[in-house]
Amino acid sequence: MQNLQKLFEFLVKSPLDFVLVGGFAAVLHGCNQTTRDIDVCLALSPEQISLLRQVLAPLNPRHRMTPQKLSFMEHPRDLDGVQNLYLETDLGILDIISNVEAVGSFYDLLKNASEIEMYGGKCFLISIDDLIKSKKALGRHRDLVTVDELEAIKGEK
Repeated sequence: MQNLQKLFEFLVKSPLDFVLVGGFAAVLHGCNQTTRDIDVCLALSPEQISLLRQVLAPLNPRHRMTPQKLSFMEHPRDLDGVQNLYLETDLGILDIISNVEAVGSFYDLLKNASEIEMYGGKCFLISIDDLIKSKKALGRHRDLVTVDELEAIKGEK
């Protein structure tokens, strides 16, 4: 059963360093929308992937883009050069990207991100400006609707 709030709580209490991006980030910036996953940006080094596997183990992570839903714990063994991971967990969908469209890498995002505390843990939240840039670059209808809402929120601040 999907519970994105519990998944986010799980992540912020973990030792992972990540920047929250995507629809869930838009909600935290004040957008009134729904989202079906959590998107995070992470530096996908071999060390971080090893830590990611340790952290996510209790959630039974599976590659959601493979027909067999292969276990992230076992497949593939060598993740060197992996740019993105699209996982399904017992709590919901988690997309992990290493580069955000029109903004850059995890380290580029950190320059403008703010640290937030929630559920007894911490993470970084993509800045509203970087989120707008990213959503514009994606150009999908739902992203452009989010851009309009984010720009209105930004104008109110």
